[in-house]
Amino acid sequence: MTMENMENIDAMENNDTEEKEFVFEVTKVEWERIFLSIDVKTDYEGKVKFRLESIGKGIKDAFPVKYEEHENGIYHFTWNIAAMKVRQFLDNGRWRIVAATKEGDFVCHASHEVAYHFDEYSRIFRYGGGKYAYNISFSSSMEEGKYLCFYINTYFMIKNKHWKKRRYVQEALTFKGKFKRMYMYMAIILMRLFYVFWSHVFPKRGKNVLLMSETKDYLWGNLKFIDQRLHERGLDKKFHISYSFRKAVGTHMSALSWANLIFKLAQQDYIFVDDYVPVFGFLNLRKETKLIQVWHAGVGFKSVGYSRFGKRGTPFPAGACHKKYDYVLVGSKKLVKVYSEVFGIEEEAFLPVGMPRLDGFLDENTIRDFKTGFYQEYPAFKDKKIILFAPTFRGGGQKSAHYNYSWLDLDRIYEFCGDEYVFLVKMHPFVVKKPIQIPEEYQDRIIDFASYSNINELYYVTDILITDYSSNYFEYSLMKRPVLFYTPDRELYELSRGVHRSVKECAPGKICDTFDELMDALKNKDYEIEKIYQFVEENFSNYDGHASDKAINEILLKGNKRGRKR
Repeated sequence: MTMENMENIDAMENNDTEEKEFVFEVTKVEWERIFLSIDVKTDYEGKVKFRLESIGKGIKDAFPVKYEEHENGIYHFTWNIAAMKVRQFLDNGRWRIVAATKEGDFVCHASHEVAYHFDEYSRIFRYGGGKYAYNISFSSSMEEGKYLCFYINTYFMIKNKHWKKRRYVQEALTFKGKFKRMYMYMAIILMRLFYVFWSHVFPKRGKNVLLMSETKDYLWGNLKFIDQRLHERGLDKKFHISYSFRKAVGTHMSALSWANLIFKLAQQDYIFVDDYVPVFGFLNLRKETKLIQVWHAGVGFKSVGYSRFGKRGTPFPAGACHKKYDYVLVGSKKLVKVYSEVFGIEEEAFLPVGMPRLDGFLDENTIRDFKTGFYQEYPAFKDKKIILFAPTFRGGGQKSAHYNYSWLDLDRIYEFCGDEYVFLVKMHPFVVKKPIQIPEEYQDRIIDFASYSNINELYYVTDILITDYSSNYFEYSLMKRPVLFYTPDRELYELSRGVHRSVKECAPGKICDTFDELMDALKNKDYEIEKIYQFVEENFSNYDGHASDKAINEILLKGNKRGRKR
């Protein structure tokens, strides 16, 4: 062997050492009064020093912590929380354990077993006659799509005697923040006064109906079908129907735009919304005005609303817009309990009339006409079976939405499709700016369908749906065809994003946690189809395709005087 080859091998070995990512994993959390014990297990064999870091906008604080080194790569920490640093408690903030090695710093991750029990490890230490409390909780966030970063959250709290008062504009600490808070508070007061004035100018005679959305700038979904039936039944002559559609959530809107919206709201007797509408968080409608939530989805797995209470980004205990609904439409009686948790309101407010957008969904003429037009536009699909891949996005919202396309092996998908299948990729609308890259030689069998507007119509020609935590399987289940749930990040997703029910236990189809399992299920036609039949029976036993009429009759025509619970 030449000297040059030996140097190359040494260089490769050095690179392997530099690139190796060692794992430091929290495997145990225990309490004994004010003593917190934590075990960290690692595959690293060198010398290690540990420190606690406060995180936020840059590193605020960091200090070394003592530990005991045990066998099998286990490091044991026992901390007196009353004397963490120079006899002090940990200050307000999020803390992480960092392992310092000669190869670099490694943030400690949470094992899945520990993360599933975070709530059980939380502690509340009251003092000062119960007026104050020191809270310690544990949480995690997904890191690089592989790990759960382990956090210790410590906060000193004070009793809130006025918790029922909406803190829509949150408390501020800096001068700039206080100025912004005062500006927003004054704006809210002006909007409230503006609404009160105009709502008394316009009498409430039960004739004005508003269909609105703050997340879409066009009429769609459940609202579209309700509007359609109102006109088909000639009720547009009995009621004055108006519309308000704009993308206001997470977007700066002008003062004139807000004034126009509130002026329109002040005139209404009935307001139908289809999603989160933050304006109702600080605007109290007249008692005579009924607010109806028709919601845009069936039921998925993602935790939303109060089902995530206590986690980051959850609604306030009082005054949230979800608590202002007089009625909520849901797809079935079984979903009443689910959405009662989501919105934090009593079950009596729910109307299990079905989903308006599924009216006529199984109409034979509608299906036949769509198939005719679809296969004229895509003649190459006519003699093939269609697999529709439609997962939800990853990330905190629209700006950070993404999907890990490395979870898909396009070579194997293309080979599997052969002459029998085509594989349509319909990503969530939030991910359209980061589309899947399909090699040109694969585009006769794997096709990007992100731009196709109506996914419900695609269900008519879909033979197999592949999804994950999305609610799209709810509508598709009416076709009584196979659904596969491809969830390569299932435990990470459940523990970081949060779900309101177990995917493994409740999904109406086969769960595939790996790509190999997904391909095996497709090849062997192992769909666990009986779960879909059971799901349809439980959720659509009363489905008759007339949800819009039922909602109109119950809310607009019966003169129901149900009011908001105060």
